[in-house]
Amino acid sequence: MTAPGQNLTDAAPRFAIAMPVGAWHPLLPAALDSLRRQDMALEIAFLDASGDARVRDAADASGLDFAWRREGPDDGQAAAIAEGWAHTRAPILGWLNTDDQLTDGALAAVAALFEAHPGAGVVHGGSDFIDIEGRVTGAHGQLGEAGPLLYRANLISQPSCFVRRACVEAVGGINGALHYTMDWDLWVRLHAAGTPFVSTETVLSRVYMGEGTKTANLGVRRLWEIARLVNRHAGPWNAFKSTVSFALHPLRSR
Repeated sequence: MTAPGQNLTDAAPRFAIAMPVGAWHPLLPAALDSLRRQDMALEIAFLDASGDARVRDAADASGLDFAWRREGPDDGQAAAIAEGWAHTRAPILGWLNTDDQLTDGALAAVAALFEAHPGAGVVHGGSDFIDIEGRVTGAHGQLGEAGPLLYRANLISQPSCFVRRACVEAVGGINGALHYTMDWDLWVRLHAAGTPFVSTETVLSRVYMGEGTKTANLGVRRLWEIARLVNRHAGPWNAFKSTVSFALHPLRSR
């Protein structure tokens, strides 16, 4: 862990964070600032497929020194994440979407947990929900320990999850063909491979839950990805139940 007063630019990066950008989002400057405020040395890969000058201006104004920065079309979010990780070298991986933020001290807390549990391959924690103004509206209440239930429900908040690079590489990396469930798919492959998970109740990220998010999109492609993932790991009956549960969730929330 970085010692008090140590120059972060002189410390070996512990974390590599990919930031895939598909479009401008008003919370992007806050997401970038949340990375700038971390008290751990990190590499940031900024993958901008938006073609929007506002994204470029926000990155320029962030004060961040990007380890990799690319502008132009890509093959989607998962492919962009894989590209970002491939152009970094730090041993612990994560990614941050344009509408999410890390909490202050999040990476230091994660580093401490990896140090306390040297055999751990994954560290994950809590998340709060925020609105478009960045105000906390509540806690993510559907998180849990990695176990058999993970094959039927995504119990891990993606921006609050960090994985050793060696473990990601051992299971073949992130699945670039997925659009909605690339995070859940990675967690279940890691768990199936016997990777040790360590959880903490510490809130490591703030997640925007509102109009336009992929999480709010319950189109056919997302439901199909969910059904295929659960069927592969927990069988057709659980796939049916999980898909129906996801489809009905917006109705239960009204």
